[in-house]
Amino acid sequence: MESSLMLGAILVLVIGLFRPNQHLIKVIFLIVLIVAFAFNQANSTTGILMMDSILLSPLSKIFGALFLIATSLIALYKRGKDHAPEFYFFILSMVVGSLFMIKANNLLVIYLAIELVSFGSYILTNFSFQKKSFEASLKYLLFGAISSAIMLFGIGLIYGSTGTLYLSQWASFSFEGLMPQVGFLMLLFGIFFKISIFPSHVWVPATYESAPVDATAFMSVVPKLAGLVLLKHLMEIGIFSKDHIVYELILVLGIVTVIIGTLGAFMQLNVRRMISFGAIAHSGFLLPFAIMSSETSYEAFWFYSVIYMIMNFGVFYLLDEFERKDLTLLKDYSNSSISVWIGGAFTLILVSLVGLPPLSGFSAKFFLFSTLWEYYQSSNSGYFLSYLIVTLFATVGSLFFYLKIPKHIFLSSQADSQSINFSFSTKIIATLFCIVLLLLFFVPQLVMEAQHLLNNVHE
Repeated sequence: MESSLMLGAILVLVIGLFRPNQHLIKVIFLIVLIVAFAFNQANSTTGILMMDSILLSPLSKIFGALFLIATSLIALYKRGKDHAPEFYFFILSMVVGSLFMIKANNLLVIYLAIELVSFGSYILTNFSFQKKSFEASLKYLLFGAISSAIMLFGIGLIYGSTGTLYLSQWASFSFEGLMPQVGFLMLLFGIFFKISIFPSHVWVPATYESAPVDATAFMSVVPKLAGLVLLKHLMEIGIFSKDHIVYELILVLGIVTVIIGTLGAFMQLNVRRMISFGAIAHSGFLLPFAIMSSETSYEAFWFYSVIYMIMNFGVFYLLDEFERKDLTLLKDYSNSSISVWIGGAFTLILVSLVGLPPLSGFSAKFFLFSTLWEYYQSSNSGYFLSYLIVTLFATVGSLFFYLKIPKHIFLSSQADSQSINFSFSTKIIATLFCIVLLLLFFVPQLVMEAQHLLNNVHE
């Protein structure tokens, strides 16, 4: 599958030299993703491959399929007609890196995969070719360089204390010494950079605000979920006991991430920047799934990931449409007359991001809360209870910033506001996002059935 994506990326780049119609580039981009998806579904192999460097598992297979589906949604964005073919080359390269992240069984493969994703992210951040995006890209690059150096040093410490780069061999070594534990924490720091977990989250607001909206939507979903799956793989090797300080540290950092994301969003006047802080909070919501290993937690992780993908691509799709009409700040929404159709669709997606019924964002958070409560009861750990309480309060708090946007659209609109018109296709696509979010609230088992189908499991 990765080979088809790499060949497809090169094909897009070569065809781009002949300055073809942008629709042709999009069609080739989608064909490449479809071919890769077909290879992913046709491959039923599991186990360790490629000189023990790649691990194929049911989890990597379903998330690989999810990444390809998510990437294909970029084609819906109208901003794509302004992109050079290189944009799609870097997107496909980042997909390859994300796929290697979730399949890696070798520390160097992990490092190279994260760097492949990171370099694509640095470049795409500056694809608006404006001073603001250049500054955000440079800031992102500097933080990424520090994170990369720390992670590489951590890999060196782990290798020096165990003598192996292969994750599957870790269980044969003791991680009780100071050097391997410090190395593991430094490795986590590099992974946290991709997931945007505190203290590696500071690049997110400027990057999400300055990058092209479709690139932002992609970066907020695919690399983040890839980092979470990688972290889950590392934690399930079993080198630390469940009461080890590493687990407690991850939970504490997750709690801090949720708090920072929620409080940071309150102070934002730029809508995209507000959504970026919401994305930081969602990273904190997703983080516990990486250290929970029950069957329920697997299902909840998959469900939350699918819903998160739909919500994020939906909200950024409409943000793209609004920004094309020069609506970037909250006050711009008050000064414009937006149709009830588009305003209502935007509101529904935002309500789903909050986690209120009857949208599937509610189901995703309900599964998260249920899983946290289940783990608290089984482990009697105050950290899981604290996580549950903080995420509950953060969900309530998110009401007060996500719903600022509909307030400005419907309740703060001025009498002399300018009428904003949207195309019929925009209204249809926005409606489809809402229908899917509504449908998966009433029929959540569809997500689980999709998991079985993507794994070629038939009951």
